[in-house]
Amino acid sequence: MVRDVDAGYGAVRVLHGVSLEVREGETVALLGTNGNGKSTLIKCLMGMVAPSGGEIFLEADGARIDLTRKSTEEIVSLGIALVPEGRRLFPKLTVEENLLLGAYRAQARAAIARNLA
Repeated sequence: MVRDVDAGYGAVRVLHGVSLEVREGETVALLGTNGNGKSTLIKCLMGMVAPSGGEIFLEADGARIDLTRKSTEEIVSLGIALVPEGRRLFPKLTVEENLLLGAYRAQARAAIARNLA
């Protein structure tokens, strides 16, 4: 869940009060022209850009996990990973294989396997 997220780079605000809810089993696409904040939102979800406002959290198994200020490493350890479209680290590997490269902990590998099933 993303609630009222603001983010940007220095003095340049890119996201203004963005909210998004994705329920278990849903597939979601972010669409928009260049410069509308799609990549910035994804970077916030992955801990690569810190939001200046709002909150990002995951609800799983009855627990609420606040991702708003977690590092990329902490987020990956929860089994959440990102493979940018068209720029895979190793293009001859499958998406799953690329994701597993970033899943250092056995727990993260198991979470990726569950999410891809």
